[in-house]
Amino acid sequence: MWYNNVFFRPIVFLSLVLLISCSTRDEHPEKYWHAGSERPYVINGIKYYPQVHYQYTAIGESSWYGYGFHGLPTATGRKFDKNKLTAAHRTLPLPSIVIVENLKNGKKVKLLVNDRGPFLKTNKRIIDVSERAAEILGFRRKGCTKVKITCLPKESQLAAIAYGRKPYPSRPK
Repeated sequence: MWYNNVFFRPIVFLSLVLLISCSTRDEHPEKYWHAGSERPYVINGIKYYPQVHYQYTAIGESSWYGYGFHGLPTATGRKFDKNKLTAAHRTLPLPSIVIVENLKNGKKVKLLVNDRGPFLKTNKRIIDVSERAAEILGFRRKGCTKVKITCLPKESQLAAIAYGRKPYPSRPK
């Protein structure tokens, strides 16, 4: 049949890619809410405003979460798996891809940010990583450590597309 032709499928695929890339984009991404996880929210009386870009680098404390959350839904709606390389952040767009570096031993890991947190009363903690990520970073037994977080804009945009969400710009406008 004509649709089984070796050249037909790539032509259709490329046509669809071109059609999608020619579609109009929202000029004001801050007005486009991807999901409930991207709207401002309040936890323990503190209002958080999720970012609308992927420009982010920070140094602070990281903790990990696992047992009590394993199998529960994340802010993106997918189930949390303590054995996956994921993380929770208060304001990064969901999903985002970050590099987390343990500043005490130099170990690094690339993580998918797909949840919100940490929400302890201390402001020292800036990210919660999965139990598996804490093992790789070398602080699972200790419970927390000082880290540097760097968001990867291009990879975060691809992750947004993979999640069926509109990607934000790399930098603030």
